[in-house]
Amino acid sequence: MRIRVKLGDKGQIVIPKVVRDSVGLVENGPAILEVKEKTIEIKPLPANDLVERAKERAKKYGADIKKSRWVYGDKLYEEVFG
Repeated sequence: MRIRVKLGDKGQIVIPKVVRDSVGLVENGPAILEVKEKTIEIKPLPANDLVERAKERAKKYGADIKKSRWVYGDKLYEEVFG
């Protein structure tokens, strides 16, 4: 499927409903953007996966993010998708 879309003034893009439905993206739901070379992949991330992995990570580090010595987003990405 190939659909032409336009970037808005702030670089935002609207993903057409037919595309969101076909890949499982839901409004206000979590998703992951993956940049590969000069392309962007957008994948749905089931909310329960994110919550469970965040709970495991909090348990591992005693709920203290500073113990990891990583930037929170980088460490979370590594834990969830690494």
